[in-house]
Amino acid sequence: MHTFLRASATPAAFRTSQLVSRTRAHTTTTASEVDPLRPSKTARGGVLDPDAAKPTLDIDPFKKAERLGRPMSPHMTIYDPQLTWYMSIFTRITGVGLTSIFYFGSIWYGISPYASGDVVSLVHSLPPAVLIGGKAILAVPIIFHSTNGVRHLIWDTTKALTIKGVYNTGYVVLGLTAVGTVALALQ
Repeated sequence: MHTFLRASATPAAFRTSQLVSRTRAHTTTTASEVDPLRPSKTARGGVLDPDAAKPTLDIDPFKKAERLGRPMSPHMTIYDPQLTWYMSIFTRITGVGLTSIFYFGSIWYGISPYASGDVVSLVHSLPPAVLIGGKAILAVPIIFHSTNGVRHLIWDTTKALTIKGVYNTGYVVLGLTAVGTVALALQ
């Protein structure tokens, strides 16, 4: 039984020793041949890479890619714009905008020396076109963000999650935003 174990262990040991002797025979290999993940000291054409000795965080990847003639990675430019992109981005923008208006407006109202009556009389003294435009500018983010929030609540019930459903609810949100903005702006 011991002979069987030794016999089965011998070929593996022999292979390991051969591997070690072969590795030692190649003493003239470069760093990139031994470790393919480690970059070599040369770039294209045998020119020394000036970034090879620098720490990784000190290398500007955009300048290096330009210097080596590498193309920029395609991102937004290779895709067709979609309704879902725009609505997602606009939801985030309107959320940040409404939050900013709320907080900065509250802070301004709290520290301003003007009374509420003064602000109301200022708003009423504006020309009708400015009033309608101002109300429309405020109504678009409020209506859009609110109706898109309802759309997301509908999605939370696992309804309208198909591609067709997502686009249909997106068009409904855009339509309600247009109708709601006109209604609020003309009041």
